[in-house]
Amino acid sequence: MARLATRAMVRILATSLVLALLVGSILALHGKPAPATAQQVAPSDRAPVVAAFFSAVNNGDVEVAAALFAANAVFVSANPSGNCSQATPCTDSAGIHQQLTNAVSIHACNVPRSISVSGAVVTGQRENRDDNRRGIGIDHIAQGFIALVPAGQITFFAAPNDVADPHTALNAAIGAGTQPAGTPIPNPATPCAGVSGA
Repeated sequence: MARLATRAMVRILATSLVLALLVGSILALHGKPAPATAQQVAPSDRAPVVAAFFSAVNNGDVEVAAALFAANAVFVSANPSGNCSQATPCTDSAGIHQQLTNAVSIHACNVPRSISVSGAVVTGQRENRDDNRRGIGIDHIAQGFIALVPAGQITFFAAPNDVADPHTALNAAIGAGTQPAGTPIPNPATPCAGVSGA
């Protein structure tokens, strides 16, 4: 029993350390925030920047989507490894551009289902659809997202999967090989065809 408690404590401490290192690395890469000026961006102007990012990806416009990110932005996708992943977040324009190109190539459709703004931080939940997921019989997955929008561009963006969502959990199980893939779903003519709210 004591060993189990010790192992649980070690796991908690290790997880806390990894999270602290990740946040510290992001802050170090991002640098100090710019000092406040008289021309601050209103909170009502920040959510549309994130919505425009989703819309540009949905419309296949990589250049418009990429222009919504600052040159020193940090991008963390839900992927555990690879470009812009949890293991290796993107910290430059070239990496983010490649991530957006990949999303457009698989006809990603990102539909925000909730969005809120607190200061410069925009958070919410989105549904994500793409050719890869439809290929394994998954209509969509749910992801949370957090974006830092200090002015007219995104300087930090992360989108973890919402594993409490049944579709998202099934997608993860298929990816891990613990569940078989489902019947493929035909790809629509456009990424968000027939999706309400898109």
